[in-house]
Amino acid sequence: MRNLNVLLTASLLSLSFVFVRCTPDATSVPSTEEILVRNSWSVDYYFQGQDMTSDFGNSTLLFSNTGSVGYQKNGEIVAGTWNKSVDASNNEVIVIHFNTTDVNISRLNESWKVADRSSNLLQLEENTTNSLFRIKRQ
Repeated sequence: MRNLNVLLTASLLSLSFVFVRCTPDATSVPSTEEILVRNSWSVDYYFQGQDMTSDFGNSTLLFSNTGSVGYQKNGEIVAGTWNKSVDASNNEVIVIHFNTTDVNISRLNESWKVADRSSNLLQLEENTTNSLFRIKRQ
């Protein structure tokens, strides 16, 4: 009888694992693409040899799931493109390109490695110019 109880308990336990449904963790962070297109962004910090954050004051970045990006400041909008890829080291890379002569906006035209991200903040790095670009959700 004791062996039967042990066998029955083991069987029920094994069977329960079969019927357990895994659900996504509610605290997981969405993909980088989802984070970018769901929100409008402001430049929280920009460093290229020196702190240049003030050059981006009162600006907004808007990313579209179609690969377009807009930079808005003082009522003017500059259109650009963006895409995400993965480099040889398995780092997420965001490539941004604006077709503009504005020096400040042109600084964003880089292949940015995603160094850190959350639903509210993305920190991007560019190694050849030692630039750091951090955007926060508005």
